[in-house]
Amino acid sequence: MAHPTYPTPPAGPSGPQYGPPDYGPPDYGPPDYGPPAGYAPAPARRRRTGAIVGGILAAVVVLGGLVVGAVVWFGSSTLDTAEAERQIGQLTAEQTGVAPTDVSCPADVEAESGATFTCTASLEHQPISFTVTQTDDEGNVQIDSDNTFVDVDVVEASLDEQLGELTGVVVISSCDTDGHSVLVDAVGTPIPCFVDNAADATDTIEVLATVDESGAVSYELA
Repeated sequence: MAHPTYPTPPAGPSGPQYGPPDYGPPDYGPPDYGPPAGYAPAPARRRRTGAIVGGILAAVVVLGGLVVGAVVWFGSSTLDTAEAERQIGQLTAEQTGVAPTDVSCPADVEAESGATFTCTASLEHQPISFTVTQTDDEGNVQIDSDNTFVDVDVVEASLDEQLGELTGVVVISSCDTDGHSVLVDAVGTPIPCFVDNAADATDTIEVLATVDESGAVSYELA
């Protein structure tokens, strides 16, 4: 009996392939989390306490100006200028944080609406003065400071904030003011200050801080 014959399956790329699939070695490389298209990568932060440039403006620190009080009668026609001295001392201490010394107003000031007189004092050995204007003839006065006052602590805090943000490290600023905590008439005058890296006392720079008429603090390398 003859055996049946079967046609041979076609060969070549057009025929079906029945071999085992080739999965190849698995690829576990790190995924790509790069920035999306259209976004440039941010520059790396650098430590720059040795090369600081200035010019940033910050907090208002100018104090002083107008203060108002009342001076009682001393007699039938003169003012109690001792009360004016007391109020000047109190108001100056409230505004500057420092009590003035040697406050002096003239005696025997005649009560007259619109009349003015000058009182003097000392603030941490810096001379200051006030113009006192009688607003009526009943002993009420307006007291105006003739000076501006710069709070040194606020200047230093402003430098800490500005230069800390610029350098990315904590800094500590100290200004050379001959021991004054408040500077009289220092607006526009450069104030020498040192800025230290809080973590490295040898990393320091010297700057000149300046307060403008609006009270903004700027600085430049000394």
